[in-house]
Amino acid sequence: MQKPNILLIHSDQHRYDCVRAHGIRELQTPNLDRLCAEGTTFSRAYATIPICTPARASLLTGAWPHEHGSFCIPTAELNRAARPELPTFFNELKHQGYRTGWVGKYHRELECDEPGPAEGVDVYHPLWHYAKEREARDLPPIAKPHGLFGDEDTVTPSEFSPLAWQADRLIDLLHDDSDQPFCLRWDPPEPHLPCNPVSEFSRLYKAEDIPPWQSFPDDQEGKPAAQKRQKKIWGLEEWSWEDWQPIVRLYYGIISELDHHIGRVLNSLDGLGLAEDTLVIYSTDHGDYCGGHGQMDKHFNMYDDVTRVPLILRQPGTIPAGKTCSAFASNEIDIARTLLEAAHCPVPESFVGENLIGMANGATPRKVITSQYYGTESGAYSMRMIRDDRFKFVYHPVGDMHEFYDLTRDPGERNNRIDDPDLTDDIARIKGRLWDEMNAQGDRLANRWTAVELKNLPSISQEVFSEA
Repeated sequence: MQKPNILLIHSDQHRYDCVRAHGIRELQTPNLDRLCAEGTTFSRAYATIPICTPARASLLTGAWPHEHGSFCIPTAELNRAARPELPTFFNELKHQGYRTGWVGKYHRELECDEPGPAEGVDVYHPLWHYAKEREARDLPPIAKPHGLFGDEDTVTPSEFSPLAWQADRLIDLLHDDSDQPFCLRWDPPEPHLPCNPVSEFSRLYKAEDIPPWQSFPDDQEGKPAAQKRQKKIWGLEEWSWEDWQPIVRLYYGIISELDHHIGRVLNSLDGLGLAEDTLVIYSTDHGDYCGGHGQMDKHFNMYDDVTRVPLILRQPGTIPAGKTCSAFASNEIDIARTLLEAAHCPVPESFVGENLIGMANGATPRKVITSQYYGTESGAYSMRMIRDDRFKFVYHPVGDMHEFYDLTRDPGERNNRIDDPDLTDDIARIKGRLWDEMNAQGDRLANRWTAVELKNLPSISQEVFSEA
C-alpha cells in the first residue's frame, strides 16, 4: 500500500478566528483559505494543553501531558522534558522507511539540545542558523522598542525575513531525489509574541480599522483572581480597544506574512508534482489573547481565545474538499495518531488520540472535548477544561473559583455563570462528565480530594465522622 508524503506546518499561538475562512473578513490569509477550500477544516479543534512545550511534547508522543511528563515551558519551575522512553512519531515513521526533516522552533520538549537521528530526524534546521546568516549579511538586529508588544520590522528585506528563511529551508527539503516518502515538519515560532512583521505585511492593516474581539471588553467581574493578577502584572487594567489596536495590527501582519510563505511551500509542492500524494496538515500549539478579555499572551484561563485552534487537513482523494468538520478534536494528540495511521504504521498504545482523517470522513468519536494546564513562569497552577455542544466548565482546583459558560448565549465567555441557580443541573452534569473523562485518561488529578467538588461526594471529614 502506497505511503503518502506528510507535510506538517505547526505554528505557535495562532487564534482559530485568525484565518479569513474562519470569519475575520479583513484578515488576508489566501493560502490557509486555499487549504480550507481544498481540504477539511475543523471548527471545534482544541489545544491538548494551551502552552508551548507540553503541547509540542504531546504532538511528538501522542500522549496527554500527565503521561509524557512535560508540564510547562523551560523557564518555569515545572520545566521537564517528555519521558525519553516514549516513542515519537518521527521514530515510528523512520521505522517505516520515511525520510524526515524539521525546520524552525524546538522548545526542549525532548531530552536533547537539538533533535537529530537519535530522535528520528534526518535533518534539522534550527532558528539560530538564521541568526548566523543574518549576521553574515551585516543586517542589523530587528529593533524591538516595545518588547513583547511587538514592532514593525523596517530593516529586514521581505525575502530574508525569519519566516522567508524558514520557508526556504523547507522548500530545500522538498527538493530531494530520494524514492522514500517524506515527513517534513515546519514549526514557525510566529505568530507568537512579540510580533515583528516586515513592513510589506504589517502595512496591510490600519490599526483604527480593526474591530474588537467578541471577548472584549471583559470587566472580569466574577472571574478567577489569577486572571486579574495577570492583567495587573502586564499593566493592562485601563487599556481601551484603541490601545489594543496597534498590537492586533502586528498580529494580523505576522499571520499574513506566515500565510504568504505557506503559499510558497504549497506552490513548491505543486511544481514538484507532489501535491496529490501529500497529506498536508496546518495547526498550532494554542491560541492567543492579543487583547481578548483585555489580556496579553495566554495563561491561567481556558477561553476559546487560547484553547480553540485552527486545524486544516488536505489530501486529495482521501480527505473531503471544502468541508467544515464539527467533530471535537484534541489537535496535538489527534495529529500524532493521524500521522501514523496515514502512513499505515503500527500505533503504539501511548498514542491516545483519534484519527482526524476518519473524523473528516464522518466519524464522531467524541461528545465532549477536554484540555489540561499546569502553570507558567508565574507559578504552578492546575486547570482542567471540558466543553460540550453548549457549555464549558473550567475547573480551578487551586484557585478561588471555577468557571461555567453558556457558549450559545455568550460565545465571548464574558459572563461566568458558575453560581447561576438556573444552571445547577447542567453544572453538576458537566462536572461529572469531566470526572469521567479525567478517569478515562488516567489523569491523576481525578482523586478523592477533587471528587468532593466534581462528584459532589462528602468532604473528607464527613466521610470519617458522619454517623453510620
